[in-house]
Amino acid sequence: MKKTKTRALVLKLLLFVSLIIVLLHFDVRASNDAISKSLPIIVSEPIHISESIFEAKAEFEVASEDKATSISAPLPTPHPQRIKSDFSNVLFIGDSITIGFINAHNTPVDKERVYAKIGAHVFEGSNLLGGNSNLIIDRCNGSVDYIFVMFGANDYGYKMSAYKNWYKELVKSIKQMFPNAQIVLQSVLPMNSTAAEPNRDQQPQKLNSVVKAVAIEENIQYLDVSNSIPNLRQLLHTDGLHFKPELYPLWITVIENNQKQHLNNKSG
Repeated sequence: MKKTKTRALVLKLLLFVSLIIVLLHFDVRASNDAISKSLPIIVSEPIHISESIFEAKAEFEVASEDKATSISAPLPTPHPQRIKSDFSNVLFIGDSITIGFINAHNTPVDKERVYAKIGAHVFEGSNLLGGNSNLIIDRCNGSVDYIFVMFGANDYGYKMSAYKNWYKELVKSIKQMFPNAQIVLQSVLPMNSTAAEPNRDQQPQKLNSVVKAVAIEENIQYLDVSNSIPNLRQLLHTDGLHFKPELYPLWITVIENNQKQHLNNKSG
C-alpha cells in the first residue's frame, strides 16, 4: 500500500515538472517571435558594377538634354608665346579627324604632337594624353604653349548634357597638366547624312553650341574652323565624315590667321 502511494506521488511530480517545462517552452518561443517582429528585415541585393566605359560614363548623364543656344565665346588673354612656324609648341588632341594631320603629310605638324585615336570620344581625351606631362613637354622642345582640341565625330549619339560634362572634365584635366598653355576648343566639322544616319548633317550645330558654352564657362578660346574654310563640305570623303588631305593646310591657315587676329584685337 505504501509503495502504491509512493508511485502515485512520483507520477504526479513528474506530470507537474513536465507541465512546467512545456509552459516555459511556449513562453520562450513567444518572446523570440515578439523580438523578431520588432526587428527590421534587411534584404541584401546584389551590386552591379558596370564593366563597359560607356555604361560607366552614362551615370553622369542627366535626364534632360541641354538646349542649343547661340553663343559667341569671348577671347581670353593671348598667350605670351606665339605659335612657332614649325608648330613645335602646339599639341592637337582629338579623334580620327585630328589624326588626319599625321596622314596628310602636307602641314608642319609633327606626329609627336598629335594625340588622337580613331573612334575616340571626348571622355577619352585625358587618356590620350597619358599622365606624363614632362615627356610631352620634352617632345615639344621644352614648351607646350597651345593645345587645340576637337571631339564630336563620335559623340553625337550621346545626350548633349553628357557631352558637355565630359568636355568640361577634359578641359580641367588639361589645365592641371599644362597650366601655362592656352587651350583652344575647335568647332566640330561638317558631316553629311547617310542612309543609315539621315539626320547626321544636323549634329555639328548641336555639338558646337555645347563646345561654345564650355569655352565661355572655362574662359578659354573657341575657334570656328567650320565657317572659316569656304566650301568645306566639298573636302569630305564619300563616307561623309572624314576629310581629304587638302583640308589640313587650310586648317593650319585658319589657326595662324586666328592668332594674328587675336593679337591685333588685343593690341588695338
